[in-house]
Amino acid sequence: MAKKIFISQAVLDALFSEGKAVLEGEKLTITSRGQQVYRLVQAFKFLYVAEGSHDPGGLVGKIFTAAELEKIKADVYMDSVLVKEIAYQVEPGFVGEPMAGMEPGPAESAATDDELLQDYLLKIL
Repeated sequence: MAKKIFISQAVLDALFSEGKAVLEGEKLTITSRGQQVYRLVQAFKFLYVAEGSHDPGGLVGKIFTAAELEKIKADVYMDSVLVKEIAYQVEPGFVGEPMAGMEPGPAESAATDDELLQDYLLKIL
């Protein structure tokens, strides 16, 4: 089973500006080094508590989709999320779930999607 990945908005912007990705609705196709296809869902990576205080919810370092945050009645504003009166700094982005039937075959999978994306990120950042 292929793993989901978190793709920040900054990484997506870089992929688009370099012509290495195409977005059709919620389908992202990364065209560098073969073809990787993901279904994107809006998500947020929790970076730290905005006030620098203790993280009572244990959310720092975790990734939540917008739908998951809506269920717990969290308020999202740009790069901040308020959960039960605790403000968190977040990184907006998307969870990418490999689309069925679009994964590389055995000949193409010498490196995993995660390794390819990591290699690309190291080059652009």
